[in-house]
Amino acid sequence: MIKRQIDLLKKLIMEDSYKPMKYYCSMFAVSEKTISKDLNEIEQTINPLGITIDRKCGVGIKLYCTSKQLDQLNNILNKMEFSNNVDNIDERRTEIFLTLLINTNQFTTIQKLSDQYMVSRTSIINDLNVIQEKLQNYNLELTKTSKGTKVTGSEINIRNALVSIIKKSGKLYPDFIEKYQSLRHKELKLDEMNTMISKDSVTFFENLLNELENKLKVVINEPYYTNLLTHLIIMTNRILDGNCISDNVERKDDTLTINEKMKDCTIDLIRKIEKKFNIIISDEEAVYVYKYLTSIGLKYNYPYSEKESDLLPENFTRDLIDILSQMSGVNYSSVVGLFEKLMLHVKPMINRTKYNIQIKNPLLSEFLREFKDRFIMTKIACHLVCKNYKIAMINDSEVAYILSYFLSADEKIVKNLKIKTIVICHSGYGTSQLLATRLEKTFSNIEIVGVITSNRLQGIDLNNIDLIVSTVSLDIKYPYLVASAFLNEVDKKNINNYIETVFQNRRKVLGQTTAGDTPVEVVKIKDMKQIKKLISKENLISLGENIFIYILSGKVNSVTEFIILKEQKEKYIFSIAYSDYAYLSRAVRKITEVLKRCEE
Repeated sequence: MIKRQIDLLKKLIMEDSYKPMKYYCSMFAVSEKTISKDLNEIEQTINPLGITIDRKCGVGIKLYCTSKQLDQLNNILNKMEFSNNVDNIDERRTEIFLTLLINTNQFTTIQKLSDQYMVSRTSIINDLNVIQEKLQNYNLELTKTSKGTKVTGSEINIRNALVSIIKKSGKLYPDFIEKYQSLRHKELKLDEMNTMISKDSVTFFENLLNELENKLKVVINEPYYTNLLTHLIIMTNRILDGNCISDNVERKDDTLTINEKMKDCTIDLIRKIEKKFNIIISDEEAVYVYKYLTSIGLKYNYPYSEKESDLLPENFTRDLIDILSQMSGVNYSSVVGLFEKLMLHVKPMINRTKYNIQIKNPLLSEFLREFKDRFIMTKIACHLVCKNYKIAMINDSEVAYILSYFLSADEKIVKNLKIKTIVICHSGYGTSQLLATRLEKTFSNIEIVGVITSNRLQGIDLNNIDLIVSTVSLDIKYPYLVASAFLNEVDKKNINNYIETVFQNRRKVLGQTTAGDTPVEVVKIKDMKQIKKLISKENLISLGENIFIYILSGKVNSVTEFIILKEQKEKYIFSIAYSDYAYLSRAVRKITEVLKRCEE
């Protein structure tokens, strides 16, 4: 069971009388449907003990158990609480973070949060310290006064933070958007307002987006669909609370190229939301919605003109492919379709970067785990191109999406490379030729480079051969497959499996560089002023908490590891001076080796 279900069970134990479902809905800020599901989950644990939950229509719910059964249940709960402790802390912090973002007009207190979550004041203080660090990522602050604590910052940054936390938490808690609305409902006591809190609110916005797709005759793919849906919901909630975008800079954006079709769609969305919720949406808000629509990768987003800015996505994409080709030693420029597909992603990505619209990549953690070297190389390439075109650096989710295009290109390269095959028979050219012909007809990626008899095998160099197929057993050190001259179904299956193994081996080495003889000088620094004299912030790339890469092009090649000694935790900055991208790639490989040893 999750923390909420454990807490619900505790409340049921403490209650001596029937309580209506709404009583628990209000307590946990969730819907009746969620409470009902939680009760079903709880019953899976308590029913084997003989404990039951009585549900009376119109009366409420009540737990029935004996003293002995209660002792058994307490033992189970104690074990559950211990195992769920870390998850509980994360969930509590996420909920506090969300509540603070929802109620930016109100102060809360440490004591209030301590009472609400039934934890010590020290725990809440630690929670707020963690939240304060996270707020810095959105240029927001946690303001503390004698009245209490609240989040302060620009309305746009508050909304970006809300979008981010809801989407991030949505993977863990499927009902999180509903929970977001319910928290707002509970905190602001809008019991009788038939607005965003009604059950059909999300459905209304989903229908709006469905109408938009029909109007444009396109499908809005993930993560753009969820991004836009979440923004519209949050925008409406914030306006209902009196929080509007009022920065006139949003309207006076000289670089904003207007597409009439998208403008009409924006106006249509705005009018329908205004009518549904009886609100007035300002022009500034409308511009922000338009920017979201032009950042979701639809073909209508890009009106063609002769402006220099229209060449930016094309040049950005071409430079990115060129740098990664040099870093990996793979000619990505020759991969059919890569440029066109990548540019379709880059166009809206530049808009998202320009308008500070964040998307989340659900596979980011997998990319970081499975392709760490490649991810860092891609991030460095993106940094170089963004810096060249004076674009704000894209976030890690965008980097992971870009990497996925190059991994897909790798797959195409691997599949297009021929499997160099040699066919061996005991004797008779006709038998060998029959097998060779059948192999080429059955497997389009096989290239027959030799057809020989087994007695001539000793003089043949097999080092560069991918596949050896023979009709007889051989006495050689290389792996080979035995097949009949007529190539039956079993033979085909075995050969197909072997080819896939060859592909897997090629995937592992494609785009991978070795560190080679790349020395790393280690310098330990105690005073931060020393490092600030050596590096400029604009060339600093974050690899995670307290780990950075600093890159500088020049005539020399070197890698220096600066270890900044701090009271709590050391900070690592790997400085790379490079004269070419090939060395830069080797240096990255060396750094990942160093980091891996540190983790071990």
